[in-house]
Amino acid sequence: MLKDELQNKIIDYAKQKHITEYLDLQKNFKVKFLAQGEYNINYTIEDELHKYVFRVNTGSQLELKNQISYEYNALKRLEISKVTPKTYFVDDKKDFFDYGILIMEFLKGKPLDYNKDLYKASEIFSKIHSISIEEDDYKSFIVENNIFEDRIKEGKRLLDSFFKCDCVQIEQKNFFYKFLQWLEDNKYREIYFTEDKWHVINNTEVNSHNFIIGDERNYLIDWEKPVISDPCQDLTQFLAETTTLWKTDYILSKDEKEKFFRIYEEKLENGKKDIRERVELYTPYLYFRALSWCAYAWIEYQDPNKDIKNMDTLKKIEQYLELNFMKKLLSRWF
Repeated sequence: MLKDELQNKIIDYAKQKHITEYLDLQKNFKVKFLAQGEYNINYTIEDELHKYVFRVNTGSQLELKNQISYEYNALKRLEISKVTPKTYFVDDKKDFFDYGILIMEFLKGKPLDYNKDLYKASEIFSKIHSISIEEDDYKSFIVENNIFEDRIKEGKRLLDSFFKCDCVQIEQKNFFYKFLQWLEDNKYREIYFTEDKWHVINNTEVNSHNFIIGDERNYLIDWEKPVISDPCQDLTQFLAETTTLWKTDYILSKDEKEKFFRIYEEKLENGKKDIRERVELYTPYLYFRALSWCAYAWIEYQDPNKDIKNMDTLKKIEQYLELNFMKKLLSRWF
């Protein structure tokens, strides 16, 4: 498997790139597999005194040629929040591995538990969304000014191979066609955001396992595809059923969501007070993104040469693409 092939080469890579000296690691450091996502494989490199995350990037959801540098630069900008990992090394040359490399801080803790940690996440979001956007940020980050139109374009791109594939049931294709038409018919509501712009740095992948809850501090990790856009992007995704059900079987109550919003607003610096309305308007467009990504990922999983395959992920993708699940999820809108 790819993760084993890479692990066997990391020590040689570290020696060739003089990483031991750069990170003050002892020469007898160890490499261990940590975790993998759809487009990254993560290891720890450690000795008796130091421990880091060695991240191997295998693809780009944003279709960027220099994906790992984009993530590195984003994390550098976010360090001021003190709720994201510090970065120490980036290599985008691909002259040893065929993939980009990022070395960052190893953070101790556990994934977020909705029963215990929901409001800790609210405070994390408020700290990140309190970072004032500067002129240079608009040059460094992807900027989404039209979040309804951007979700429609993104979904169409993701669904392209799904619509073309003969192995997809016609009922599933028809559901997405109808959903897409509803989104097109209602995108005029985006004027709410364009007439009252509010820009922050969004993570865009805020499931429970991208949070690390520690004894003293808590963090949001996995900054592979951040964008500058309305804060409803991250808050809607975090609260949505497609997110809370992804790694757990949890659905948030109205009271939990209301307290979440209240804490977010209390901790936020220089923010607006209409986050509930923004989340409500954006929710169906977020669901389109989530479901169209599942459709895209399902097609990818049909390729026997796919670099990374997580069977638990495939099982969840297939659950979300079931017609009954999608119809129930979107029954409020159409």
